[in-house]
Amino acid sequence: VFMGMGEPLANFKNLCLAIEMITSDWGLNIGARRITVSTSGLVPQIKKLAELPQQIRLAISLHGPDDETRDKIMPVNRKFPVSELFEALRVWNLKKNQKITLEYILIDGINAGPEHAALLAKRAASINAKVNLIPYNTVEGLEWVRPSDTVCRKFQGVLSQAGVSATLRLEKGHDIDAACGQLRLKKEKGGL
Repeated sequence: VFMGMGEPLANFKNLCLAIEMITSDWGLNIGARRITVSTSGLVPQIKKLAELPQQIRLAISLHGPDDETRDKIMPVNRKFPVSELFEALRVWNLKKNQKITLEYILIDGINAGPEHAALLAKRAASINAKVNLIPYNTVEGLEWVRPSDTVCRKFQGVLSQAGVSATLRLEKGHDIDAACGQLRLKKEKGGL
């Protein structure tokens, strides 16, 4: 998985070289379908990536089903709005004929409402995508908070009822501030 080390599509030439080395018989000879490129949504590069001969998988960090919501979470949306992103994803579908994964962090009061779920279901169904729901890991000192388990399950239910495959990630360590995004230096009050 090309994820977590910066935007892979911002380094397109080297990404393509890495994919070639990983999949070629002269390289690691790993099947292309075992490779996923995760992107925040660089539209021109998604279209270029769709032209590669390798059948790699694509994951999109969506986190908002509309521009107003996604703008709050994903600054890239100001350059490549949701409508342009989904146009590129339709191109991907035509070229690759495989499911796209939409990554969606659930943030209470921001993007976890029933109206967000309904619109996400509509968008995901339009490109035959599956959705990976990830409850936000609350970080002390930041304003965003994790939705309740009930809110998360209801959100997943809206997607499922619309015929969209939706997985709700069950993470461990949230209760002790050791989950994804929570590991950071804490200083004591009055110390350091």
